[in-house]
Amino acid sequence: MGHTPSAEDDASMPASSHLPAHVSTWLRTIALGGGDHSPVDDPEAVRSRAAEVVAASRCLQAWAESVEVKAVSLLLEGVETDMSLDLGQQESRSTRRTRLGLARTAAATELQLLSGLPLTQCRERIGFAGAVGDRTEGLQRRMAEGELSWWRASILFKETRHLPSPVASKVIDRVLRPVAGDDRTPLSHQTFRRRLSRQITLAESASEVAARRRKEAVDQRDVRTSPGAHGVAQLEITASAERTYAAQQRVTALARTARAAGDPRTLAQLRSDIATDLLVHGQVAGDAVLGKAPQAHVHVIAHLASLMATNHGAVSVRPPKPSSGRVVAVSPAIGQGIGEVPGHGFLTADQVRELAFAEGSIWRRLVTDPLTGAVIDAASTYRPTAAMRQHVQARDQRCRAPGCEHPAMECDIDHNVSWRPDTESPGQGATHVTNLRALHRAHHIAKTRRWWTSQQHDDGAVTWSTLSGQQITTRPADHHEVADLEAIECSRMEAALDALLEHDQDIPPVTPVMAAILQRRHASPEARQSLSAPTMFEPRPLIVEVTHEPGPPDPPPF
Repeated sequence: MGHTPSAEDDASMPASSHLPAHVSTWLRTIALGGGDHSPVDDPEAVRSRAAEVVAASRCLQAWAESVEVKAVSLLLEGVETDMSLDLGQQESRSTRRTRLGLARTAAATELQLLSGLPLTQCRERIGFAGAVGDRTEGLQRRMAEGELSWWRASILFKETRHLPSPVASKVIDRVLRPVAGDDRTPLSHQTFRRRLSRQITLAESASEVAARRRKEAVDQRDVRTSPGAHGVAQLEITASAERTYAAQQRVTALARTARAAGDPRTLAQLRSDIATDLLVHGQVAGDAVLGKAPQAHVHVIAHLASLMATNHGAVSVRPPKPSSGRVVAVSPAIGQGIGEVPGHGFLTADQVRELAFAEGSIWRRLVTDPLTGAVIDAASTYRPTAAMRQHVQARDQRCRAPGCEHPAMECDIDHNVSWRPDTESPGQGATHVTNLRALHRAHHIAKTRRWWTSQQHDDGAVTWSTLSGQQITTRPADHHEVADLEAIECSRMEAALDALLEHDQDIPPVTPVMAAILQRRHASPEARQSLSAPTMFEPRPLIVEVTHEPGPPDPPPF
């Protein structure tokens, strides 16, 4: 239904032989589709063409951002290798790191002028451009191919900097892998954030350093209050992840109970009021519905192997290779893996075990298909309708609309084929798990109003047709997905070499104010007088020399 550029169209386009072929294609799509304001004779074709222009525009923007990254890298190199610039060469305590730190500050200051961006964002871009090649090479390649925006590349770069470079690369590959069965639709923001959170938790679970940092972070837990405008204030509570998730789920459950009982306040207002009531009074004072304030419940999904541990910690047990016609389910090593708190985040295997073996914990098994990883049975003692709802929630885990990560426990249970009381066939509207799926309210409305249509298959897959003609299939949660279960391994030699290289190249920031303070503090009177004289500065190739200084490197600057 979309418009395909013709020979006449190509002739009217400006020459672009110097551009990559895919970039020229995007430009043609945008030029031929973005300026057409003719009357709408075929709304369906117009929507399809608009979708093509939107996709091409996003790809072109990502490519342009990759070009900007290369330009920023050249700007930084031009500052670092200019021997006439004053980068503290004559200061008594000048080192390569301090000089390169000042070079980055100078480049960020110039970039702020050129781009109009805040200085903090300019420092982030300079830090990205000046990072070790392995850290950003794959990200820049994806940007140049139109697959990854600068915004997402910067998030991946910042949130994986504390990991060894080989581990960070594997985390990024897993986060950006296509959705199962669909390599055309870009990752939604929710899926991107959920995958990144899961993979970082999985990568950190196998790290002794990460475990120590988690303990140190929990030891710093506290409650802080900060005043706000217009008579409000903010209360920040820092606690271990599992306790925080449990508190959030308890407050949300109480808020939903109040809403169901007719309370006119919004869910957000109820959460705020209930949380403060519980802290001030110990219960929701004076409330006939919520006065007893039931215990908190936290719902965690974890592989059985994550609940098991040996006397010597986690043990890697690899399943045998499948023989002809035989399927072996993928599982994490015993004692490893992570647990998911739907809609909130992830817990390490140690945290999962602490919760699972705590007094009052209840285990419920999810039987999965060894081929697809989808839930095929959910044990329950509830009446059939409750068990059916429980089965659908366990199978889907999240809203089944494309890109939505809303937890199934908070979704509507929707009939794919509208319910009919006079049939027992799911295909004709009977209430059956093959005719039911979890849908977030907003997507439920889109389906009810026929903005989107869907077809549900016997294996639980749902094929959606959208307003712009997109055909997207979503599948039940795969509890055997290798990338979600296997720990990311990195040898000690790889980690040590990576630490040595990055210690020399990841330069801490030196703000102009701090640079002035250091200059006055450390420079001798003779050095101050000679600061304006041209001096030799090591060219950039010398940056890769490996020098080791005691102690860990300074924290990342950007």
